[in-house]
Amino acid sequence: MIRSSSRPRGFHVPTHRETADEWGGRIAVPRELPPDWFLLLGRMSSDGYLCHLDLNYHLDREFTAIVQTSRPVPEHFRVKSHTTPRTQLATYLTNSDRLPYRAAIAPLATTTSRGEVRLDGTPVPVEIHHAHGCRSALLPRIPGQPGYLIVTAPDEHWTAVADLVLLAPDAF
Repeated sequence: MIRSSSRPRGFHVPTHRETADEWGGRIAVPRELPPDWFLLLGRMSSDGYLCHLDLNYHLDREFTAIVQTSRPVPEHFRVKSHTTPRTQLATYLTNSDRLPYRAAIAPLATTTSRGEVRLDGTPVPVEIHHAHGCRSALLPRIPGQPGYLIVTAPDEHWTAVADLVLLAPDAF
């Protein structure tokens, strides 16, 4: 029998529920998900500490939106992690093939405007970054827990992801 050395024995990919339970706090999701959108849950850790949850939404094989819930890395950790609307917008544009590769390796030029994103029914004023027909905005605080939210989507899907609710891990 041939064994691949690329995956160690006992390697486990956590389910969405296991990841949400590890997160422990509330997670931002769109209030009403459009029909046929499906979710892939991404996670990023720093020194083994789960610091970002990316809810990546897709429709018919098209990457449609990212809703990221983040929390600060503890002070004693040597590696810090921080995402901005501009960096998430660049990641979205590259991963969704809305940006040619050569443009993806250059710094992303954005314009900004004022707007709002709703969180649990409350409008939150935000600065919206725009580039290549897409938008990204930061909600700098999550009520009742440390961290921040970033929402990113193309203009045609913005209204679907600009109305968020916070759900407990058991909703996953």
